[in-house]
Amino acid sequence: MSGMELTTNYPPSKFQADNDLTNTNVIGKYKHAADVVNSILPELVSRVSPGVSICDLCQYGDDLIEAMTLTEYKNAERGIAFPTCISVNNLIQHVSPLLDNDYLLKAGDVVKIELGAHMDGYIATAAHTTVVSLDLSQPITGPAADVICATYYACEAAIRMMKPGVKASEITRTISEIAAYFRCKPVENTYSSTIKRFVLRGGNDIENGFPEDMIVQDLEKYDFEIQANQGYQVNVILTTGDGKTKQSEYKPFVYQRDVNKSYQLKMKAARAAFNEINEKHTVFPFATRAMSNSQTRLGLASLLNHELVTSLPVLRSSLTSDKVAQFKSTVLVTPTEALRLTLSTKLPFVHSQYCIPEPTNAAQILHSGSINQVKASRGLPQLDVTFGERRIETEDTNMDMDME
Repeated sequence: MSGMELTTNYPPSKFQADNDLTNTNVIGKYKHAADVVNSILPELVSRVSPGVSICDLCQYGDDLIEAMTLTEYKNAERGIAFPTCISVNNLIQHVSPLLDNDYLLKAGDVVKIELGAHMDGYIATAAHTTVVSLDLSQPITGPAADVICATYYACEAAIRMMKPGVKASEITRTISEIAAYFRCKPVENTYSSTIKRFVLRGGNDIENGFPEDMIVQDLEKYDFEIQANQGYQVNVILTTGDGKTKQSEYKPFVYQRDVNKSYQLKMKAARAAFNEINEKHTVFPFATRAMSNSQTRLGLASLLNHELVTSLPVLRSSLTSDKVAQFKSTVLVTPTEALRLTLSTKLPFVHSQYCIPEPTNAAQILHSGSINQVKASRGLPQLDVTFGERRIETEDTNMDMDME
């Protein structure tokens, strides 16, 4: 049964059983997906250096996910749950470009790396921020260091708070508190979210910051208690800017099938794109790069027009000089514990002029004990994947001019 079928015909009893975190098989599949992410993310971080193509980094990450997942659960869907994205400086998320929008990393760039894998629909995602440095022995200082420290500590605090009974508003306040200590702000409309089998955003979002114009009576809309038997993507994104977002110069690079929409497509390129998405990506986001040729990429416009796919926009912070950092981890809140699945990667050498004062609520949370987490990955296995390998299309684009 495919992921597409599961989302359109999914009996409540099966959905509940498939998301039961007391089931060791369910936990095992989450751990397998997390091992893929924990093996690949440090490898991508190690490749960050001046002159490196972000397109090559994204392609390499996706190739590694596909190669690693192919060896597991061969009778089930598995692969990319979220395409590798490399978002630099004041760009916020969802940058996974084709070559015509490539960017070569420069010294001082703040680089956010985000990716996700799934095993039989069970998802693990992670994000990490580093800095392109010419001299690894010298610390990065200034706004880049401030936002990386703030975001890392805010994410670590949020993970420690992922316990049954804790209110989402308490987590949001802690994230905002830590951001303020480092003279940073949460990026608007960014959040942590619950995950389910085949579902990247299962409702009950934990906001990184409250809207500035929010009144006390509106708090209920944002608040709920963390519950046992839930999976979460703890996703913290902060900026040195004012927290506002704007559309960037880029068209979207990442798309996702909307299984609640249907339409009888007439255009050949659109039908080819639709069939390929259903076969290769099902319910999960995918990068335009992943489409097999120019014809299927051409068909995406028609799918968008008929709302068969949605796009994940590339947003930026208000000023070009702003720095944005992101840290994300997958956490399972079981009836007995909170288990961190995707692990922290080695941090860049940064030194902020700010710190979290003692004693404060945030400091107490960060000192509240270690996080229960899976064992560290043993590293990448031997895989037939080459960094910097360029894709050559095997089919010429057939310009289908049929109108819909």
